[in-house]
Amino acid sequence: MSYLVAFAIAFALSLAITPLVRRFAIARGILDLPAERKVHVEPVARMGGLAIVASFMAVTLAVVPATRQLSALLGGVVILAVVGIIDDVRGLAPGVKFAWQIVAAMVALAGGIGITAITNPLGGSIDLQWGRFPVDVWGWHFHIAPIANLISILWMVGMVNVINFLDGLDGLACGVSTITALVMFVLALNVDQPIVALLAIITAGSALGFLPYNFFPARIFMGDTGAYFLGLIIAMLAIYSGGKLATALLVVGFTIIDSLWAVIRRLRRGSHPFKADREHLHHLLLEAGLSQRVAVLLLYLLAVIFGLIALASGSFSKLVALIVLIVVTVTLIATLLRLAGRRRV
Repeated sequence: MSYLVAFAIAFALSLAITPLVRRFAIARGILDLPAERKVHVEPVARMGGLAIVASFMAVTLAVVPATRQLSALLGGVVILAVVGIIDDVRGLAPGVKFAWQIVAAMVALAGGIGITAITNPLGGSIDLQWGRFPVDVWGWHFHIAPIANLISILWMVGMVNVINFLDGLDGLACGVSTITALVMFVLALNVDQPIVALLAIITAGSALGFLPYNFFPARIFMGDTGAYFLGLIIAMLAIYSGGKLATALLVVGFTIIDSLWAVIRRLRRGSHPFKADREHLHHLLLEAGLSQRVAVLLLYLLAVIFGLIALASGSFSKLVALIVLIVVTVTLIATLLRLAGRRRV
């Protein structure tokens, strides 16, 4: 099956399933209610990520050849999809969600989706498999590489929460995830990785089919079901059949920096690092006077610009671009915080 056909089917399925999920959520009272820390003023159906997951799973199972790595990828996706659905319906404690995120990452690792080395921007690569040793569990043979495995789990769990933090404005997380998947698709084509390219384009189609219902004014939110799925799939695509971490870092880098800042400020205040607030970059853009549409489109543009830079750059150039992105994001956040502080005085 061609990439275009796979994309079109995933897009059409997501587009068709989303209103069904919305009607189900409304009928069952699965709604995101207005609150002080949220920007919407009317109840909105949530759990819309189920449409993204369902279309991805259907097309992937139909067209992607079965392998151990694919089984691990789908296993991790299913685990977090179930966790996300439960959280969207009745809520789960942050610690419980975090534990299941680690489990999903470990399932991916068990199937061979893990970081084994990272590219050295100055040349060559850095092997992360120091201390590697074999383990047999119930007839299954694994190799444990403490440093590589720890970094892999941190990457996957971190990306899940980065996309979840990003999901604060209508269409923001879904659109940025679509852009990231498209960049990963082009990169996979360039390095001749057809399976990764196919998975990336299916992800893009599934997310893009949901976006018309999720863009401002949103008729349905993807909830943790969608945020967890998109975060995990992006993380796994970045390491599936070869590292693309630098590319993913550039596309969603502004979100990673914003997420780190969120965790730091919450810990400084004695709050839980995953307790939501209204001080993310996208919230500060709204407070500066931008509309939801303009704020979201501005962050889309940032993701596209650095995604194109990632595709056109070598390892050292990506490092330089990442430093520039960090400086730009930190400067933007600091400027917006100063403006917000003056308004509150």
